[in-house]
Order: sequence, then structure tokens, then C-alpha cells
Amino acid sequence: MTLRELLVEKRISERWLAERLGLSRPTLLKYLKKPNEFRVKHVKKIAKYLQLTEGSVLINYFKHKNYE
Repeated sequence: MTLRELLVEKRISERWLAERLGLSRPTLLKYLKKPNEFRVKHVKKIAKYLQLTEGSVLINYFKHKNYE
């Protein structure tokens, strides 16, 4: 599952998440395509807002084959 799919499942809009991360929506979309662009502070906030552990975000988000 990708982060984008998880956002849909949890009914969280990209705009809402971008605002919480302090990013513009176009920047968030760029980061979703290339997750290695996210900073540690973004990963921590993503985990918080999605109610996941930071470790599970890293493991599940970065292992997806589309990101290789």
C-alpha cells in the first residue's frame, strides 16, 4: 500500500496533509512520487496524523516497489 492509498483509506485529503506538514500541495505531490525527499520531521508528522508509529511509516511507505 502506498501513502496515497492510505490517505484515501483514512479519508485524509492531500491538501489537509500538506497544510499540516507545512508544504504546498504541489510539493507534497512531488514527495509522494519520490518519498526520499521527505525530511524526518515530515515522517514524524505523517505518523502522528495517520496514528501510526514512525517505524511503521518508514517500513511500509518506503518498501513499496514503485519507489525503487
